Amino acid sequence: MLLCCLLVIFSGCASLFSGVSGSASQPTPVIKLTPTPTSTPTPVTDSDLARSIVQGMTLDQKLGQMVIVEFYGATLNSDLAQMIQGNRIGGVLIENKNGNAQTRDQLVTLNKAMQGQAHIPLFISTDFEGGIVNELRLITGERQSESAIGATGNPQVAYNAGHSAASDLAALGLNVNFMPIVDVLTNPNNPGLPMRTFGSDPTLVTNMGRAYLKGLTDGGVVGCLKHFPGLGSANLDPHFSLPYMNRSLATLSAVDLVPYRTMINEGIVPMVMVTHILNPQLDLKLPTSLSPNVVTKLLRDQLHFNGVIISDTLWMGGISNTYSLAQAAVLAVKAGTDLLLGPRGLADTQNMIFGLHQAVMNGQISVAQINASVQRIIELKLHYKILTRAKALQLIDTRNSV
Repeated sequence: MLLCCLLVIFSGCASLFSGVSGSASQPTPVIKLTPTPTSTPTPVTDSDLARSIVQGMTLDQKLGQMVIVEFYGATLNSDLAQMIQGNRIGGVLIENKNGNAQTRDQLVTLNKAMQGQAHIPLFISTDFEGGIVNELRLITGERQSESAIGATGNPQVAYNAGHSAASDLAALGLNVNFMPIVDVLTNPNNPGLPMRTFGSDPTLVTNMGRAYLKGLTDGGVVGCLKHFPGLGSANLDPHFSLPYMNRSLATLSAVDLVPYRTMINEGIVPMVMVTHILNPQLDLKLPTSLSPNVVTKLLRDQLHFNGVIISDTLWMGGISNTYSLAQAAVLAVKAGTDLLLGPRGLADTQNMIFGLHQAVMNGQISVAQINASVQRIIELKLHYKILTRAKALQLIDTRNSV
């Protein structure tokens, strides 16, 4: 670089004084200066940075980035440190039932400690919903349910709820909320959802979901639409068994997919969670979360979603009653999933990563697909400043200096 600068300077000097004699008897020439075009360096985009980081990662480091883990306890223990440092996991899920969120000071300290161990900063995620599902209730107290928010019919109420949630989460060191729920409740006897949805009208659900998501986004927290392609008509809870829903694509398009299609077209959706349903009109054999017809053909290709696709938790009965964790992870990634929820603890995490590694080695999953998923994950971390540009450049420089 220094050599190039010097050459430019000297060449400029030579042209400026060429033809000029030191003799006073000769007429002074008229010197016409032609501006030298200067090239403005192209700004380095998040995509450029992410691509450079991915190029410097090993296969197992890439696979680790595709996993969000559960862990046990309130402190950074050796198993958790191993998953963060050794397995290079992409993120963690904070769960009340796992003893992760006990007091404000404890959780802030834990989150700082985890990020301090991470090579690439973590997604620190949770289900901070309201009503019956609130993994931080010991710290934040109760929050208004989605059904209560929807009943107001006022998107400003939903926006305020999303922005308030983002403020609480950011103050605690979390950066991802698996919200809003945009299931359209068409079965009032649905066993898992009635208090967790904004309502039964697709337009209402869309408007409230959009407002809540914008509240999260404006507060600097990653939001996630769930549960694709729609749990509103389910008669079973996928936590326990696999719901069977014989629902046509036309019906899905007119009802369940309206919030997704609308917000994806508006370009405001960072992440979508795919749930576990068996719908023979979408796939005769595979649950939605493991089906290329759903994850890639419907969500990626037909709805044109370019963000991060995450699986619903793979230990849920709807999946684990049939598949091992490693089998489910491989099928989910083959289907087109970028980010996996599911492993609980170190052994689960290492088994899942090993299963994915084997699937890449034997040709079931291409390295190009893994690269594309990790690229999307790192771009999302950059966009929300979970991974700062300065840190990204440091990672690239460190790799290039080795």
